[in-house]
Amino acid sequence: MRFFLILTLSAATCLAARVDDGAEAARRLLFETFDKPETRLFVDAIVVEGDAAVADWRQGELGGRAFLTRKRDAWSISLCAGDALKDSATLERLGVSKANAEALSRRLAAEEKRLSPEVVERFSRFDGMAAVEADGSHSPLDPHHKPLP
Repeated sequence: MRFFLILTLSAATCLAARVDDGAEAARRLLFETFDKPETRLFVDAIVVEGDAAVADWRQGELGGRAFLTRKRDAWSISLCAGDALKDSATLERLGVSKANAEALSRRLAAEEKRLSPEVVERFSRFDGMAAVEADGSHSPLDPHHKPLP
């Protein structure tokens, strides 16, 4: 019985570490891609569900949300947007399962409740949706997107 308890606790610890590692690895990628000495990046919240994540970010006067995906243990930033990434239907259209999309949306809303309204408002400033290239540049995905200055 003691062996079973130790095995169960070890498995739970490994699972918790994978979830934490996922969020930290995604956060690290955001910083490696966008943080600049002259314009610091702030990642205020990041939620991971399966192989998808949504992160709230601010940089200078800009702000938005990033959608990230994981293949094996490597994260990539798929796109940046504003409020659209709060919506589970949008996440489903991006290929996230219904259950994971709903969980991401729900968890992101809970994380944002702990932030000040002024900070959360900045995440809505990103206009439209833009694909993120490997070098961190943006390509518009919709005709309403205005390129970043």
